Parts: sequence; C-alpha cells; structure tokens
Amino acid sequence: MKQLFIIMVCSAFALNLAMGQNKSVQLWGVQPGEFNHDKFFGNNPASEFFYSDMRMKFARLGEEVNLTLEDIDGTIYVNENFTLGTLYAKEEAFKKQYIRYDAYNDEIELKETLESSVVRSMVKHPLYSCSVNGNEYYYLGYTDEDGNPQKGYLTPVVTGDDYTLFVKHIKVFKEGKPAKTSLDNSFPHRFLDKTEYYVSVNGESPVFLKTRKSEVLSMFSEEDQKTIKDYFKEKRPNVKDGDDLLNLFVYANTL
Repeated sequence: MKQLFIIMVCSAFALNLAMGQNKSVQLWGVQPGEFNHDKFFGNNPASEFFYSDMRMKFARLGEEVNLTLEDIDGTIYVNENFTLGTLYAKEEAFKKQYIRYDAYNDEIELKETLESSVVRSMVKHPLYSCSVNGNEYYYLGYTDEDGNPQKGYLTPVVTGDDYTLFVKHIKVFKEGKPAKTSLDNSFPHRFLDKTEYYVSVNGESPVFLKTRKSEVLSMFSEEDQKTIKDYFKEKRPNVKDGDDLLNLFVYANTL
C-alpha cells in the first residue's frame, strides 16, 4: 500500500499543499498528535436511504412504486457479504473491521462484528483506505472520461514506479420494462456491472483510460512506446480484456 503514497500526494483534491515542507507532517494538514481514529467513521451509509431515494425518483416520473430489494435483480455491492479486512490511516494499518464496498454509492461500509446491527461508513478522505478480499480501496482524485476532476475509490491492480493501473467497479441502476404484449420480453429493475480503468503515470493523479489500442499506447512515455508496439505485435493483447491489460502494464513497468 505504501507504493501509492506519491499518488495520494499528487491527487487533484489535496488541500493546498506546501510541497517543499515535510510531507509526512504537512501532507493533509493533520499533525500526528492531532490524529483521531474516531474521525475514520461516518454516519449511516447511503444504502440505508437507497429505496426511499428510488421511490422519490419514480414519483417524479409520475409512478407510484413500493420498491423493495426483491424487486431488483443484482446488488449494489461488489462483495455482498461483510468480510474481515483491514483499515489504514496515513498508510498505517490500525484496525480490523468487517467491510463491504457499495459500488452504487461509492462507499465503504463497516461493521465491528458480523452479528452487529450497526453499520457505519468510512469517511471519504485520502487519509483513509482499506483492504478486503484482496482488493485495496483508496479515496483519490482522478480525471473522468469527460476530462472532469472527480473523487472516489479506486483499486490498484498493477503498481510500479512508472505506471499504476487502477480499476473502478461501478453499479448502474437500470429501470425495469414491462412487456407491452405477450410477444415482448419484460425486464426487471436491475443493477448492471460497469468497469472503468484509470492510469497514474510517474505518480500523477490517475486519468481515465479508454480501452482502445491507440489510447492505451498514448499513456506510455515516448521512449517506452516503441517497445510497447513490439509487445502488441508479438502478444496481440486485447486491451478490452482485464487480464491482458494488466499484463501489459506489468510489462511496461519492467522497461
């Protein structure tokens, strides 16, 4: 997890950093003696209000809907069940918690024990990160597909001094469609999975990666591009395939 320290320093939403100062002290404007782990936890997670929010959405469309979990296929979570993971503050592991990631609301949910009825959310701040099910979640600034600055959780899948590849798992709500005739198919309300990739070059803030050969190639430095072109000719990777993309960036970090 320490390999991402520079990336977090360079995140676009960092608070007016004095770059010449001691970053371990000044990085987020929090002195070591001031740090309070209680700040790690937020209030009720957004998922608790999901169904009321969706009912309001349908009401605005002139529909009266009594929406329940059974009415929607799929889940808002990457991992449906809470799983024991580790919380980090300022890159230091400090506590074990049961964790799951709400990809619809881009939120980390936490429980002290599996039996606990109390669910809290992790405060969205670059100081705090977590790992669960082999995935690490960092709250970072990044540039989206439209070139706009955003903040959210990204998961590194390849880390290196030159290139770091992140994945962002997203859940998209798709409204159901009743069959108009006996010959039509009906579709329930459902959550669809969407995956986005982001790249950090030399510790810069991550930017959206279009999974096209030319766009992927443009992410690499000019001195690396010739060798990467040879890699494309030899290996013929499918950049839309997650494993092929991962292997490409692993190779790029060896150059």
